[in-house]
Amino acid sequence: MGANTLVVDPGSGLASLTVANLPLFDYFTIPNALLNPNNFNPAVASFQVHWAKGNQHVQVDNPAEGFSGQFVQNTATMSWSVSSQGNTYQSAPESTSFSLFAQVGHEHNGVFLPNGGK
Repeated sequence: MGANTLVVDPGSGLASLTVANLPLFDYFTIPNALLNPNNFNPAVASFQVHWAKGNQHVQVDNPAEGFSGQFVQNTATMSWSVSSQGNTYQSAPESTSFSLFAQVGHEHNGVFLPNGGK
């Protein structure tokens, strides 16, 4: 995979995210991560996600919760790989992946919500 990139067109729903060689900590298990935070192996992850153009636009306004947004419902595909301790794990090719639901859009919350949600 190439360099880290993010391209988004919220109005159409099209988006693309590529992350290459992201350093991670492999803690093996959740209990180990919580109880032994210094017991890990270095790991590296790479992934790419592509959101397709959508045609259903959704407006969400919830001033009581301090949230609003404009979203386009669509689908997405993904592939990934992770390497740790000389082992590499990877998904099937992105062309074989599918989603039942995805969305791309703009969100406003907290201090970024016009009028503070009031």
